[in-house]
Amino acid sequence: MNSVDPRRIHRSLLVRICLMGLVISCIVGAGVWQMEKDRIGQEILWNAKNSFKHFNNQIRSLLNTPNNLNPDLLQQQLITTGKEQKQNQSGGFVSMAIYTLSGELVTMITDTAYKNSELVRDKAGRLNKEIKTDNTMKFSIIQIEETPYMQIISPLKNDLGELAAYGETFFAVAPETLKKTRIKAIKLASVAILIVVFTTSLLYPIVVTLLNRVSSLSAKLFESNLEMLKVLGSAVAKRDSDTDSHNYRVTIISVKLAEDLRLSKPKIQQLIKGAFLHDIGKIGIEDKILHKPSRLNENEFMAMKNHVPYGIDIVNKAEWLKEAIDIVGSHHEKFDGSGYGNGLKKEQIPEIARIFSIADVFDALTSSRPYKAPFSFEKAMGIIKTGSGNHFDPVYVIAFEKIAFSLFATYAKREDTKLKKELATIIQEYFYG
Repeated sequence: MNSVDPRRIHRSLLVRICLMGLVISCIVGAGVWQMEKDRIGQEILWNAKNSFKHFNNQIRSLLNTPNNLNPDLLQQQLITTGKEQKQNQSGGFVSMAIYTLSGELVTMITDTAYKNSELVRDKAGRLNKEIKTDNTMKFSIIQIEETPYMQIISPLKNDLGELAAYGETFFAVAPETLKKTRIKAIKLASVAILIVVFTTSLLYPIVVTLLNRVSSLSAKLFESNLEMLKVLGSAVAKRDSDTDSHNYRVTIISVKLAEDLRLSKPKIQQLIKGAFLHDIGKIGIEDKILHKPSRLNENEFMAMKNHVPYGIDIVNKAEWLKEAIDIVGSHHEKFDGSGYGNGLKKEQIPEIARIFSIADVFDALTSSRPYKAPFSFEKAMGIIKTGSGNHFDPVYVIAFEKIAFSLFATYAKREDTKLKKELATIIQEYFYG
């Protein structure tokens, strides 16, 4: 978890809320537009259906002889009905036709005053064969020159209620109706968009307030996690040697080597956690072994090895500390596989553990221990170079050689409080950005 700039969070939040508001506005606007179009379409359909039924009622007596329909009388009635429909504000019939039960055209009229009458006539006169299977009224919308037409095909009945013929009409929606539909739909969609935008603007300060509160709590939690890291590392270091300077030195040296090797920021974050807690498992080791002033015998050394699984168990209990497990569990592995933990070798050993092992051994060699005095830089580096390829990753040893003397001159045997300040600066850089 890293601390981030609140201003960047607010900018990101504002952009996301605006984008979400825009998306919702578009969806709502499109929905309102479609609903209004559907409503107007249903209204037109209702008018067209009623007109068709009215037409059927007017010609019932002319359909009493289905096998001998009179085209002239039917055409005259079609003309009369067409004139009546011109008074309909929502639109009118451009084409009207009557077919026999076998589907043959009996008569057809077309409103020649209509600008697209010829195009409509080309579409008309083709009885849909499906009508004969269920004898129900069929509706479909056909676009001609970007104008919607409602095609209605319906069975026609005579005075006896018998199926006598089929009728087909093309109903043209009036331009004024289309215009009113568009204007009304646009107005409704605009209102919906304004409501969404207004609601979004009201929500933003509330979300920001909650976000600030969460950010504050997150920052406090982050600070607590860092303090827990320092406390745990210092506690085990002081139990081991009455000083926690080793943890500070070895963490700083590890970071310097990792930076030289150009490790990523997340990897260095893991390395800092692991380096500071590398010996956390020593809390579970008996004092007589941990504080023995001389080298450990074989049985004591076997007991000391248990600090690795102890350490793994401890860091696994806290989610934020789990990233330390690569170093806690592998800092005693050796490049040739002769180390302990899991007997890993070469690239099986986590990268940050291979880096840390060089820093850990170098600091141990150049520091005072109960059983030895600090080694000189030359002697310490001689041991490091001798361990290249067996104890240490040779590539990392070469990289360490280039910066080793500078690190020795700056950090060897230091116990002062400036170490804490320097590590605090490193933590600031890698965890706070």
